[in-house]
Amino acid sequence: MSEKNLELAKKILQQDVSASIHFFEKNDFISMNIAANRYLENCIIFDDYRLCLSGVFIKDMANDYIGIIKHPDKSKKINSAKAIGKIFISKIKEYFKDLKEEKLWEEFHKYNLNINDFLRDEMDAHYRRNLSFSSQSFKFLLNYLKNNISYLYVINNRFLEGISSIMVRVIRNHSFTINELKIYLYIKFLDLLYQYLYYENFKNDSLDIENIKKELPIYLEYIKSINEEKDIDVINFDKSLWQIVKKWREMYIFYRNIPRQTKEVLIPVEMKKDKKNEQ
Repeated sequence: MSEKNLELAKKILQQDVSASIHFFEKNDFISMNIAANRYLENCIIFDDYRLCLSGVFIKDMANDYIGIIKHPDKSKKINSAKAIGKIFISKIKEYFKDLKEEKLWEEFHKYNLNINDFLRDEMDAHYRRNLSFSSQSFKFLLNYLKNNISYLYVINNRFLEGISSIMVRVIRNHSFTINELKIYLYIKFLDLLYQYLYYENFKNDSLDIENIKKELPIYLEYIKSINEEKDIDVINFDKSLWQIVKKWREMYIFYRNIPRQTKEVLIPVEMKKDKKNEQ
């Protein structure tokens, strides 16, 4: 990307960030999520993997705060929880100065470690930090995904959602490293994309397995390869994540929100509240 086009990208995307901050301050986290989606759609125009991180992180933040504000007990601590978010938002604004991905990931990891205390519930309180167990769990889950890929070609499966939900539980209960945070986000966005791939290929009560197999393995190969890596290369990871996010937002352009009648079977809980551009 030319320097001139990069400056244009930053100018436009910073407006999306500004919109996100506006709704964050108003406790309108659903609109904050929409602003993050618009950010990611604008990233398609510029197609630079470095730019998508801010949108990915803001979207994940919005989901955190939606969960907090909708919970009667957690919502009482919303102002304290938002203080953590404000610190990280300032780091996102700084990111546009140099686009140092590794630094922003480190700040996002800090944000998640701190916000985790506000996301834990009464049951989570019985569990203690154990990074060894978290590491073993994530390795197991990635191997389990690898060894049961065929379930992704079964009608009505929610396999990626199931993997993601266990990752969230492990994160809430036992904490996590930056590597595990990356893997979780990859699976989360892969699941968002998968729902569209499923929708596109499900017709007349039949799933076009061969057509899904033409696209899905592209995104699965990378996540399988990093299971044995001690440290995940930031650049390679961000490039791979961007390919998923990019395809997901392109699918939204093709199909918009997936028809409501499919959501009970195919769409995770966090998306059932969707209206316009909330997926």
